[in-house]
Amino acid sequence: VSAEVIHQVEEALDTDEKEMLLFLCRDVATDVVQPNVRELLDILSERGKLSAEGLAELLYRVRRFDLLKRILKMDRTAVERLLHMHPHLISDYRVLMAEIGEDLDKSDVSSLIFLMKDYTGRGKTSKDKSFLDLVVELEKLNLVAPDQLDLLEKCLKNIHRIDLKTKIQKYKQSAQEAGTSYKNARQGSFTNLSLKDPPYNCRMIGHCVHCPDLKILISYSL
Repeated sequence: VSAEVIHQVEEALDTDEKEMLLFLCRDVATDVVQPNVRELLDILSERGKLSAEGLAELLYRVRRFDLLKRILKMDRTAVERLLHMHPHLISDYRVLMAEIGEDLDKSDVSSLIFLMKDYTGRGKTSKDKSFLDLVVELEKLNLVAPDQLDLLEKCLKNIHRIDLKTKIQKYKQSAQEAGTSYKNARQGSFTNLSLKDPPYNCRMIGHCVHCPDLKILISYSL
């Protein structure tokens, strides 16, 4: 991705969109300390981690479909097709957290911050924090992670956002099904293995099969 394109994207995003983009990329550039959007995209591009398709995914996630069309000459449908066919730059967990943040109003976030005081400690969380700021803080305390969302579920239930609690449950179920499918695929690959005929130079010696190529001696009973 060229510096000109990165500059155009950075200029067009507002503060909230930049915050979301930085949050989405936290797992992609873990060693980059508190970058701004321009620095982050430039570093990812230099490392070969940011293709035009990857940038398109980011713009799609922050819902800047106008920039997709104006800068990358792509429409929403084209990006959705790419996401369906190719591995994603951003994890499903990050996307889920960003979507939840979009669906919460200020009073919801304020209530969540208050409820989290029992776990983060009194006075440690600023009232002005966004939901994504709160998630980052909870991640640092090992209270929230891709496979650790029970606390967030509980707090969403307490503020009567059952719709978002259900969203997390669907994510969990999807992740579990994906893990099960992977496990079954691996088990199947071992199950399908069969014992092949012994090498041509294996020969019978008494009650043993001697395989020089394999350097093993297998005893058996007649």
